[in-house]
Amino acid sequence: MDTPDPESSTTIEERFFVNVKGAMDSLQLFLHTSKKLASNLGKPFNRDSKPVRIDEDEFFKLKLRLEAIRATLKRSDGLGLSDEFDRLWMRELRDLEYRAEDVVETIQFEVLRGTRFEEFKRELLESTGKRKREAYNLFPSVTSASVFLKIKKITDRFHEIARQRDALRLQEEDGNRLVKPSPITPMSSHSACQLVGRKDDMDKLIEWLKSDELSHGTYSVKTIVGMAGVGKTTLVQHVYHDHAIQSSFDLKIWVHMSQQYDVVEVMRKIVEGIGNTSPYLSELDSLHHTAIHHFRDKKILLVLDDMWDEDPRHWSSLQVPLTYGAKGSKLVVTTRSTKVGQIMCAKRYHLRCLSDDSSWELCRNRACQGRKIELDCNMKAIGKRIVSRCKGLPLAAEAVGVSLSFSHEEKHWNRVLENLLLTEDDEVSKILPALKVSYDLLPLHLKRCFAYCSLFPKGYVFHKDVLVKLWMAQGFIDCNGSSSLEEVGGKYFDYLLDRCFFLHPPFHYPTEERYVMHDLYHELAEDVSGKEFNRNEDSKMPTLDEKVRHSSIVPPEHLLEEAIQLGSFGGQDLRSFLFVGEKKPEGVPFPMNISHDLFVLLDCLRVLDLSNTDIENLPCNLGNLIHLRYLSFENSRIRCLPESIGGLFNLQTLNLRECIYLDELPKGLKLLDNLRHLYLPLYRSRRILMPYGIGQMISLQTLSVFVMGTETESCRIEELSNLVNLKGEMHVLGINNVTDPKFAEEANMQNKLKVEKLTLEWSVADSTSPDLNGELASEVLEKLKPYHKLEELIINGFCGTRLPSWLSDQVLLKLTTLDLKRCNKVEKLPSLGKLPSLKCLSVHSMVRLTRIGEEFCGHASSSSSMGWCHRAFPKLEALVFKNMDAWEEWGGVESADFPCLKYLSLYECNLLRKCPQFPDSVKVKRIPKLKEFAITKFQKTQIIILPGETSNNTPCNFLGDRDIIMLEAMQ
Repeated sequence: MDTPDPESSTTIEERFFVNVKGAMDSLQLFLHTSKKLASNLGKPFNRDSKPVRIDEDEFFKLKLRLEAIRATLKRSDGLGLSDEFDRLWMRELRDLEYRAEDVVETIQFEVLRGTRFEEFKRELLESTGKRKREAYNLFPSVTSASVFLKIKKITDRFHEIARQRDALRLQEEDGNRLVKPSPITPMSSHSACQLVGRKDDMDKLIEWLKSDELSHGTYSVKTIVGMAGVGKTTLVQHVYHDHAIQSSFDLKIWVHMSQQYDVVEVMRKIVEGIGNTSPYLSELDSLHHTAIHHFRDKKILLVLDDMWDEDPRHWSSLQVPLTYGAKGSKLVVTTRSTKVGQIMCAKRYHLRCLSDDSSWELCRNRACQGRKIELDCNMKAIGKRIVSRCKGLPLAAEAVGVSLSFSHEEKHWNRVLENLLLTEDDEVSKILPALKVSYDLLPLHLKRCFAYCSLFPKGYVFHKDVLVKLWMAQGFIDCNGSSSLEEVGGKYFDYLLDRCFFLHPPFHYPTEERYVMHDLYHELAEDVSGKEFNRNEDSKMPTLDEKVRHSSIVPPEHLLEEAIQLGSFGGQDLRSFLFVGEKKPEGVPFPMNISHDLFVLLDCLRVLDLSNTDIENLPCNLGNLIHLRYLSFENSRIRCLPESIGGLFNLQTLNLRECIYLDELPKGLKLLDNLRHLYLPLYRSRRILMPYGIGQMISLQTLSVFVMGTETESCRIEELSNLVNLKGEMHVLGINNVTDPKFAEEANMQNKLKVEKLTLEWSVADSTSPDLNGELASEVLEKLKPYHKLEELIINGFCGTRLPSWLSDQVLLKLTTLDLKRCNKVEKLPSLGKLPSLKCLSVHSMVRLTRIGEEFCGHASSSSSMGWCHRAFPKLEALVFKNMDAWEEWGGVESADFPCLKYLSLYECNLLRKCPQFPDSVKVKRIPKLKEFAITKFQKTQIIILPGETSNNTPCNFLGDRDIIMLEAMQ
């Protein structure tokens, strides 16, 4: 982004005043139009209500004037205001923008209330019980008086600012001079943390890790000490993933520490890092026992990143499991404190700052975006002067490099140099100005996105998709053209990632896009967020300033003894309220109480997240939150949602994952035309009742669970027909309730082009019932043919007699994972060997299948007589058969089959007595990549072979020695 020219004929102050004048003019027109429209509102919503009519042209003008206010503020933001009074004025104008936006949405809601919900109200009045009682107060009525009150607040503040403008003698003709905003400068993907000038440090650390040095019995400890931003984490991260040490340790664990140290929480993170599936342990002894079990006789590499705690008692407790590891285990600790190394009796490695040459190399790489660009002597000289202000800190060098990448013009680089006012006294002040330069060059909407992250604590792991949805809810994402809000928001995130505002975590999440933020960038977010954002790291709600628009509660890591009281705490203009509490160790939600009038007071909310709390019931006045766009009760004890949720027509995301007590969804859900993401609990012991009408929600992109019931009011499979925008993962449950194959055909699963993972599930309890029509189930499944680019498919509880033909017709060309579970009436597997991309295949609990022959590989239908040689399962890497009670024989495997197989598991196949004819040699030449073969509990098996020697890598942790038979050759 180009910076303003300091030598321009108009000064920054003059441009700012011009923009203020433009904003005031737009606001004056806005107030006039909004008063005119509000006069038409006010009829209560009752049996005799009629739709409110407004002049569409006037409403269009109203929105247009709001956009003019926004555009003016964007121009002012790009001026780089330094005067505190100017910035204060900007905040006041921003406040008026927020209030104006509320007025527009309030008027829009009232119009839709009278038109969209009239029919649904009558539908509820014809029902019985609780739902009928809710109909009388279904959707709040917005009167002209309430809208006029909002307008009056804007008007009063408008006149106050106008008086200030007149005092500064702004001229009318100043309104003609405008500054054209600069677009976002694209940047290549170059976001990985670079390691420059650290080869010697890296070599020394690797040498120590591979050494036999022992300082604490079986293990050794080293602390990497250095100031903030010097690159401690980056160095250790590169070493952690270096190929030179991959084979040196049996187990590697990375734990990010927090400033509020809790030894139980740290031990739980260590246990989770092992990959243990029981993270809900809350007692230290239990955690120690679990860690010891996994550490015993294994060579461990444990990294504790960003350690602050200096209490020796905590260290004594932490080291207990390490004493059970094998000799040569290592503990690496990164810290800013030299005292941490002292209490651990560890060797300290002081990480020095980079040389000027290395700093310039790092900065230049960022500035040139990894490309070889020749810089002239003047540019190099300016760049090196800039780097000298970074004091050898890699984080600062990368940050200013990003700033320089916006333009390779000399005047831009000089401007960056002028803005780098680094102080010498405090280590934080050394780094923040360098980061601030990169922040200042961001467009306004990205500045807002970044500041929003201050609501989360240091060390927080961000889910990219969740953060994008929060940005969407706040209107931070400008979406023009064919791209969706999610796509543009993803680009926003990638843009910030490219510029180091986010980092890839040292620990990996293979299936999810998760990221972290450097502590100093987090401090920058706190600094620039100002009074608009409030993060409370206490269990008690503070009284919020009226200027606060976004607030979060971050509970302490230890368990809360008293419930958090959510009542009147100020902040009536809040747009975000988030409870940022991770799932507690024992899985019990945090205690919280909601006052009945909370949703009346906070009627400006766009985001409400009460995940991981023990809330059971919600007030019926949830419908007062007419501006709400993001609503989450994940892992709460909520039992039902009020019908008034149908009035939240702005809602984009509704997250009810892990709400295991939720029985049914409200009928009004179908009214949420703008809902894009609906996350529902997935549990099989109880089924949630989904009402008819889901098919009307054509904006849905995420529908994690679709449940068909036996009730007449429940949703039907044909409703999926219109949901063509669905993507990601989807579970279709209760298919046994489909009474006619034509309904399954009407669902048109082939038009779900972006669904990547699909689960088709019948009632598992009914799958063995002789009363079920197996032929009907087979025909239904045949009609549920998915899009040919589907990647993962699970068929569970299928009660038909034959699997669909589209599994063997080479239709699913991109299918990589297939899981067939509890298909209890199926007696024959289809020709799965023809699936060209299949990598993982699991067949589980097919209790009637007795034989697998050549049809499984597809040889029975191949054209071998014509000279064509079919190679079955060309990409299959893992094959699992489990609980095959009647399976006796497996044949039909040819020499060229399974060329990529690495893992084969046969578990609880008690009657199997004949396996494929493998070659005599244990080297298994015709299956050269087969490395692991796990076979268990074969009572009648005559011959079983394990190719090669067994090793620690064989996945036999669930097997006993008596279950395995090893022979040298196959007869």
